[in-house]
Amino acid sequence: MMAILYSEALQLIQAEAQQHRDAFVADGEPVPISQARNRIARETVTSPISTPNFDTSAMDGYALSSSATQDATIDHPVTFEVKGMIAAGDEPLLIAADEQSGPPVCVEIMTGAPFPTSVSGAELDCCVRNEDVTVTVDEAFSRRYIRVFKPANARQNRRLAGSDFKKSDVLVDVGEVVHPGHILSMASVGITEIAVMRKPRVAVVSTGSELLPSSLDHSPLYRISDANGPYLTATLESWGASVDFLGIVHDDAETLEQSLASILRKKEYDMIITSGAVSAGRCDLIPGVIRRLNARVVFHKVAMRPGHPVLFAQIPDSSSNDGHLWPETAFFGLPGNPVASAACLRFLVLPYLKYLQHQRPDDPSHAYLLPPDDRETSTTKEHPVVSTFRGDMDVFRPALVRGSSGHVQVKLIQDHSPGKIKPFLHSNCWIHIDRGVSELKAGDIVDIYPSH
Repeated sequence: MMAILYSEALQLIQAEAQQHRDAFVADGEPVPISQARNRIARETVTSPISTPNFDTSAMDGYALSSSATQDATIDHPVTFEVKGMIAAGDEPLLIAADEQSGPPVCVEIMTGAPFPTSVSGAELDCCVRNEDVTVTVDEAFSRRYIRVFKPANARQNRRLAGSDFKKSDVLVDVGEVVHPGHILSMASVGITEIAVMRKPRVAVVSTGSELLPSSLDHSPLYRISDANGPYLTATLESWGASVDFLGIVHDDAETLEQSLASILRKKEYDMIITSGAVSAGRCDLIPGVIRRLNARVVFHKVAMRPGHPVLFAQIPDSSSNDGHLWPETAFFGLPGNPVASAACLRFLVLPYLKYLQHQRPDDPSHAYLLPPDDRETSTTKEHPVVSTFRGDMDVFRPALVRGSSGHVQVKLIQDHSPGKIKPFLHSNCWIHIDRGVSELKAGDIVDIYPSH
């Protein structure tokens, strides 16, 4: 089977996800907002109230009438008698008419407290900060006064009712990924839970007779530790999926078929992901096994590096007694080389998960490419070639991004074998080099995606 272009693979992935997402979105659950981070809203959430519900003070200070301060100066301050104190959570203080017969009155007010109500006389319409007044006490009559030294403006330091959220303002749109700002907004208007889509359920299986289960405390000769299983599981969970790592299956066609059939019979998963055994060698058994499971192969082999042998299929569950097929389960067979597996997970599996949940894949950021070694930026070679490519496929390479001098720069990891993990450890992004690009030079603008 010939490899398809990466762009064609993405189109097929989108089409398959759209066919299956209605059944997926039909399931949902309410969760407390404190547990909603990174979940996807199943419906639009609007504010049930306007906030603040009432006018509140934006500062600690004194509520008073701004009109009474218009003649205030350093040399001739205006004196106000303090008639009480109101804190956040208190009922508004009522200033009776007989309390306003002498000098102008004020009320000490705390941040977030409601403004007092005046029965007659000038409205106490603003707040003057503590720092802008002086306080005196008449101990003989147990009275307090403040002096104001400059005019105050109407509504100064006053948060008006409804100046934050209006009733019916949209807080979270359907299909949005809930982030902490959403949670803060919902909590501020009294919302305690939100309906979200259920997490995609994914089964992960590692294949290969050479792999060691993590339970072994020693390493037999010529056997290696399974890196893909833990990595795929952790990364998928960080993307919001519910993941079961189902262990290692050795390179035996019958065992592989039985294992996958057993997973399908559970009807618990939206997707099955295997790593290894997907190419064209004697031990690459996955393509044959999934065909024996009546899989509909969407594509096998993509013109991308690393990850060329990747396989994507939909497998029906034919275990129904009446002969009818149950809905299909998405299947991704990823390469066994760890970095190739990671690239396919990021650039093929993640788009499928996004489309399945009514999301769009992330757009790339952009960065200026640095030379492989700063010493190469000599005057004789202003823009050295960083790397060359055959140009016949999309290339994904680990890189290290950093901000500098007002723009983002990225350095390509030169040691990029798909079987070597150490270079991947020291990267923090992927560079996507489009098919048709034959070389990159220092200073070129490239597309980058976070790797973790």
